[in-house]
Amino acid sequence: MKTLITANFDPDVLTSLEDELGLEVEYEPISEREGRLSEEAFRQRLDGVELLVVGYEGVSESVLADAEALRIIACPRGGPDANVDIEAATDHGIPVVYTPGRNAKSVGDFTWGQILAVCRNIAHAHHLLHTGSYTGEPRADAAEGGSREDVTWGLGKESPYTVLKGTELADKRVGLVGLGAVGQEVAKRAQGFEVDLVAYDPFVDADEMAAYGAEKVDLDVLLETSDIVSVHVPVTDATRGLLGPEEFDRMKQGAYFINNARAAVVDSDALLDALQSGDLRGAALDVYEEEPIPDDHPLLDLDTVVTTPHLGGATDSVISRHSEMIKADLEALLAGDEPAHIANEEVLESGSVVD
Repeated sequence: MKTLITANFDPDVLTSLEDELGLEVEYEPISEREGRLSEEAFRQRLDGVELLVVGYEGVSESVLADAEALRIIACPRGGPDANVDIEAATDHGIPVVYTPGRNAKSVGDFTWGQILAVCRNIAHAHHLLHTGSYTGEPRADAAEGGSREDVTWGLGKESPYTVLKGTELADKRVGLVGLGAVGQEVAKRAQGFEVDLVAYDPFVDADEMAAYGAEKVDLDVLLETSDIVSVHVPVTDATRGLLGPEEFDRMKQGAYFINNARAAVVDSDALLDALQSGDLRGAALDVYEEEPIPDDHPLLDLDTVVTTPHLGGATDSVISRHSEMIKADLEALLAGDEPAHIANEEVLESGSVVD
C-alpha cells in the first residue's frame, strides 16, 4: 500500500510499518521542512497514495476529490478536524483515525512547570540574570559572628530575595477548567504539591473527579475560590470565549491564570485587563490568538506573565506515543477490525476499507 507520511513519526515505528505491515512508505516529516507543504505540492504528492498520515497539511473536500486512490487517513492529533474535513472524508468512504490523549502526559508535566515558573518567578528571574539586572561583582559574606558562611544575593528591599518573592503551592486551591485527558494528568500530578483541587467539567461526574482527587464545582465557584486557575478544554461552540470579562471579574484577587489549551477559550482583552490592573497576580500562557505572538503584543511587556511558544506537547515521547497509536489502528483496519480511535466510525458500516 503506497503511503505518504508528512507528520513527525517515530523511526522505529516507521520501520515496523514497512517490515510488519508491508507498507511502501514515503516519509517527509514536517520537522525537516520549513513548514506545511503548499497545497499544490501536497496534491501532487498524493497521486497514487492509498494511506496518508498527515499532521498539519489541510485535507479538504477538493483535495480528497483529487486523491482518487486514497483509502485511509491517519492524523496524529487529538482533534483531526483541525486540518481534515471529516464530513468530506466520510462522504468518500475514507476512515480517519487519530490519537486522542497522545500529549496528555507531556502537557500535564508542562502545566506544573508553568505554575511553578510563574508562582515562584523562575522564568522572570532567569530573564533578569541573562539580561544583567542581577549580575555584578560578587560580595563577601557580610554576616559576621555566625558559625558558617552565609552567601546571599543581598537582602534589602531591592534584592531579588525581596522583589521576586513567590508563593508556596501547599494548601492553595487549584481549579481545573476541564478534566479530560490533559486535566486528568494535571490532577494526578497535583497530589505531590499538597494543593486543594477542584474542577469544572459538565461531562465528568463527581465520583470520577474524586478518583483524581478533585472536588466537582460549578465554574463560578471555581473562579471565585481558586488561587490558581488552569484551563484544559478544547475549542467548541460551548467553550469559545468561555472566560470573558465577567469570569475574570469573578476570579479571586491575586490569583494566577494558566492556559495551554487554546486562546479562543479566553477573551484576551479581559485577560490583559486583569493582568494590567493587578487583579491577577500573574499568568503563564502557551497559546495565543495569533501565533507567533506579535513583537509588540502588550503581554510581552508584563513581568508577571510567563510566555512560551506553544510547547506544551513538544516532547519526543508524544511522537513515539502517537506513532504507536496509529500503527495499532492501521493494523486493525488492514485486518478488517475496528480501530480504537476513529473520527467517522460510520464508514466502517459498509464493510472493509481495504481489499
